[in-house]
Amino acid sequence: MKGPLLVLVMAGVVASAYLLGRGARAGETTAVPDASLLPPSPSSAASVVPGLPVRFALGINEAVAVPQKLLREGHFTAESLAAHLDQDGQRATALGARFARGNSGAFPRSSWWSHTHDPGAADETDLWVRVVQAHGLEPILMVSPWPGNRTANVTTIYVPPDLAAYTAWVRTLVERYDGDGVDDLPGLRAPVRYWEVDNEPDLKFTNAPRDATRDVPPGSFCHPDEAAAVLLATSAAIRAADPDAKVLNGGLYRPFADSGQAYLRELLAVPGVLDAFDILSLHSYASDEHGDAYARGLRAARKLAQGKPIFVTETSVASEGEERWMSPQWQARMVATVAARGAVEGARVVVWHTLADPPPIGRRSGFERHSLLVGARDGSVTDKPAAAVYRNLAARLAEDDLTGATQDGDGAVRLRSNATLLYEGTRDARAGGIDLRDGRIIEENAVATAPAWLWP
Repeated sequence: MKGPLLVLVMAGVVASAYLLGRGARAGETTAVPDASLLPPSPSSAASVVPGLPVRFALGINEAVAVPQKLLREGHFTAESLAAHLDQDGQRATALGARFARGNSGAFPRSSWWSHTHDPGAADETDLWVRVVQAHGLEPILMVSPWPGNRTANVTTIYVPPDLAAYTAWVRTLVERYDGDGVDDLPGLRAPVRYWEVDNEPDLKFTNAPRDATRDVPPGSFCHPDEAAAVLLATSAAIRAADPDAKVLNGGLYRPFADSGQAYLRELLAVPGVLDAFDILSLHSYASDEHGDAYARGLRAARKLAQGKPIFVTETSVASEGEERWMSPQWQARMVATVAARGAVEGARVVVWHTLADPPPIGRRSGFERHSLLVGARDGSVTDKPAAAVYRNLAARLAEDDLTGATQDGDGAVRLRSNATLLYEGTRDARAGGIDLRDGRIIEENAVATAPAWLWP
């Protein structure tokens, strides 16, 4: 990699100029972290295989992350940032996550605008890849012209005016992480195979931009034709740099709503768009009690995309809320619901948003109470009931596969192995099974209560 995107790598560890310059508190001296600050490669880390995952998998959105506001305010030195991200990686893998998704508007700042306006953003992206891979997590890395959903902070024009410069940057970025031995990130453990092109274009089109500092009225920004232009150009650049890479469209925010489906229909009508991505990326925050809107949205979107495989790159529900059914126990059951019903509708990966509710380190996202863990003021975290279900389900998915699961009456899906994932209600467990709430064994001929995994 040549030119202004070249970052300094010392002793195999990224030293962020941004974090060194601004990340320390006033009066502190910040040293370059050595290799001991990053974790060793775990022996259990799965190798990256080009193509789709071998089996259905769970992931966590922003599993390895820190709020940009805290970075700007100097709450982290280079060492404490590395330690924080390492701890996130440990917690995500302890839960059984196989995928980690990075957001260009949150962490790491993997957008063209960020990389060309702040050298520290490129270092941030390097560090994120290092930590994610060190913990054996498969990265889904967002690549975009502007920072995530915060585009109106930096532009009122969605398609980059200099599209050639943007696509050249995309090729350089992908080349750095493709693992072919040419201009690779030093110490890269495996190729980054999954690239998601921007984030929630339908939301940017229909809603006022998030935290906007520029006037971008709804309906005037990120029209489907503009999103198509960026997707086509970005996909071509990704594939030029790495023919084995898998391209995801920008995750659709409302696949369950008429507006989201209309947006997708217009997007796919642009010539070449359907061939420009390999995997249909969808989001869903439809907090209906049984996950019906979630399943309908995935089904409708996949039909529009002519059966493309699905990654649900963001989904979750809150552990409390206004509706009577919203509770920590309901959230826990919904972990199994989104996995089971997602698999039936063609999802190969389901990514929960997010790892931990604040504290320990301030507000992590706009989805407080949606996470799997909850933090205390002393920095410790404890499991929510949802974390136990996530962990126990992930353990079963390491041995069996939800891919190709079919609906088995109300509240359950049957796997190709003939095991059953019960996500709602009760069922006779003739051969026994595992209660996903606490991991206890369900005896033969007992009555199982969801969420539960039942033997064939």
